[in-house]
Amino acid sequence: LAANPPLGAGQAAIDAAEQQARLDALAPPLTIGAEVENFAGTGNLSGFDDAEFTLRVGKVFERGGKRDARQVLGASRVAVLGNEVERRKLDLIRDAKHRFVNVAAQQALLQLAEQESALARETREAVAYRVKRGASPEADLSLADLAVARAELDAEDLEHDLESARVALSVLWQEREPDYAEVAGSLIETPGLPAFDELARRLGAGPDQEKFAVEAARLEAERRLAEAGRTPDVQGTLGVRRLEAFDDQALVLSLALPVGLGPRSDLAIARGRAESAELVARREATELERYRTLFATYQELRHARHELDVLRDKMIPSGERALELASRGYDEARYSFLQVSAARSVLHSLHKDRIAAAARYHRLLADLERATGASGVSIP
Repeated sequence: LAANPPLGAGQAAIDAAEQQARLDALAPPLTIGAEVENFAGTGNLSGFDDAEFTLRVGKVFERGGKRDARQVLGASRVAVLGNEVERRKLDLIRDAKHRFVNVAAQQALLQLAEQESALARETREAVAYRVKRGASPEADLSLADLAVARAELDAEDLEHDLESARVALSVLWQEREPDYAEVAGSLIETPGLPAFDELARRLGAGPDQEKFAVEAARLEAERRLAEAGRTPDVQGTLGVRRLEAFDDQALVLSLALPVGLGPRSDLAIARGRAESAELVARREATELERYRTLFATYQELRHARHELDVLRDKMIPSGERALELASRGYDEARYSFLQVSAARSVLHSLHKDRIAAAARYHRLLADLERATGASGVSIP
């Protein structure tokens, strides 16, 4: 949150909006002007003897509460940008969790691949010994060599995936070269499933829901400013005129009042009503879509949890038993090495599936936390 570039840009936008709000809250400035009349003409007016010099000071007197309305509008625009930054923070936290989980998953897969590679080399030596003694066909040695090559290739591929995942995480805080070797944590240790009703209640709070409130406040501030525009401002000037012909001075006062502001104000107010109606409709549609997304994500989370339980309690134990039986049968010359290799491949895939299901579970928890706009759903 402290070093992420997009968040820094969002805060800079807030600062700019605050300065613009202060600028809009200023009263209209004074104007100073000078005027020369009746000079450089013909006859008696050919020079400056009969010229008239006027020095004016002007000011616009705002009416209808325009300045207050501008202040409220400026504050509402700052609030809109602040809400956007808060929503970006939640997005960043979710993305950081996703990428953290991806690194942890790649670490677990690489560790699994390295174990498989070591086991494949160990098995290859045992098969070579049996082939040398004539207890196994030479084809088993070729299959064992292929198993070693495949395991080493998988491990090498996962090393590249892990490096990419580490960089994807570190760039969130502007580090192109990750300054960490690994992330700490166990994917298999998963927190409990939160209650859906509690998550659904949280949809009514948080920056996502507040977004519509701050937008409604901005539209109301614009309506108030448009309403204030009905009242015309008075533009007045006061000056001193020098009449050379009489060698005298006199004050000059002028007032100006614009007319025909009603239609402009009406159109601005009508536009605001249409935008408010659009905001209400969009809010209702967004609330339904957020609920649908939350429900779908929750169902995926339940499935991931069920998959984890089945893999842990049924499938992996069955795979381990099948490998044990196949290995025993191979030692007793009842099974071929192909059957042992197939059983080992199945068990390896089950462990990979377990890692993938656990990673998906953690990512879905992060999605639920983002959707509810509140922390505390999961602790990675």
